[in-house]
Parts: sequence; C-alpha cells; structure tokens
Amino acid sequence: MSRRALREARRYLLGGLLLELALGLLGLRSRGLALVASTAATLFLFRDPAREIDPDEAEVYAAADGTIVRVDRVDDPWIHPGAALRVSTFLSLHNVHVTRSPVRGAVTATEDLTGPFRPAFLPRAEENARRRLAIDGPRGRVVVVQAAGLVARRISLWAAVADELAAGQRLGLIHLGSRTDVLLPEDAADACVVPGERVRAGQTPIARYRDAVPGGPSDEAVHDRETEAAR
Repeated sequence: MSRRALREARRYLLGGLLLELALGLLGLRSRGLALVASTAATLFLFRDPAREIDPDEAEVYAAADGTIVRVDRVDDPWIHPGAALRVSTFLSLHNVHVTRSPVRGAVTATEDLTGPFRPAFLPRAEENARRRLAIDGPRGRVVVVQAAGLVARRISLWAAVADELAAGQRLGLIHLGSRTDVLLPEDAADACVVPGERVRAGQTPIARYRDAVPGGPSDEAVHDRETEAAR
C-alpha cells in the first residue's frame, strides 16, 4: 500500500479500532478479531500495487481496474465539436480502486458534480456524484470521470490543474466500489474493448487512435473480443 492510499484508509482503520473499543466497553470480548478483520479488509480494499507500464502513445489505456460495462457515443461539454466515444468501467469491491491517467498530457480542468449515490453497476450511475478531469495530450483531449458508488461515496483526487501526467500515472482513488468513464472525440479513435471484458488501469488499451491504424480495428478483431468476453 502506498503512503497516499494508506492516508485515505486511515478513517476506516480508525473505525475498526473504535468498534473494538466499543465491544470491550460492552463486555463483549472479541479478542481483537474485529480489529484484525477490519484492518485486513481495509488493507485489501485500499491496496495500491506498483505496475510496470510501457505506454504506446497511439493507445488510450484503462483508467481503472474492473469490467467494461458500456462502450457508446455521448455528448460531453468538454469534448467538442461532435460527440464523444465513452468507455465505462465498473469497479467492484475486489478491484484495485486507484485510478490512472489513460494518456500522457496535462490536467487542464477539473470539476466536482453533485448527484445521487446509486450502485455503480446500474446504467444511471453516470448521474452519481462524480469528479471530472480533462487531460490534454499530444493527440487531443481525454476526459476521465470518476463516479462515487453506493457505500463510501467518496473520491480522492491526487492530480491538480497544470500537473503533467504520464500515461498510467496515478490520478486518485475511489472508495469502495465505483465507476470510471474515459471519453475522447469519437472521430479520433476507435474502441478496442467490448462490454464484459476485464481491464487493468494503465495496462489494458481501451481505444486506439485512428491515425495510428488506418481504418481502425477490423470487424474480425472486434468479433473475436466480443466472443472472448462472452465466455
């Protein structure tokens, strides 16, 4: 666990300690099991493993670990003119919750949006309370949207406006289940993942710029991924 992830986990570790003390005051001896269990769960949920990343600037990488739940086209105020290609990843409780930059570039804008706290796997979770970042790189703008989930309802941001990021560099942490969207101009790139596919932040390509591969991915390649994801 990194220092930043440990800092975010402190409140949950403190909660386990308070539970242990409360059980003691009530005369319920857990012999430290409540504290041990909560500590182990927290360390697992807030783990931040080091990763070897060798990015290709022709590719856009997953911003989060998890399962692709949607690949579609939407309108986005930070992507213009035209619509945006959106790739959405659902992070379950067992996934690493540290998010990473999908491309190399500079953070040029951030905003926090209020909203409900629906379960992150539901389609309308895109309306949840969320944090947005615009990253301007060599091939244009990429927007990362980190949506809070039902349980912890908290997003920690580790990047700020004017920060220069490498592809795969840590952006922040979403607490205990969430959803992350990556958006970019739809005429700039083609998705190379399909719903049901599992991805790893900073390592799995989710889109490829069209000027890198003329014509984009072949229908046969997309069909193969859909078949693999369905297994």
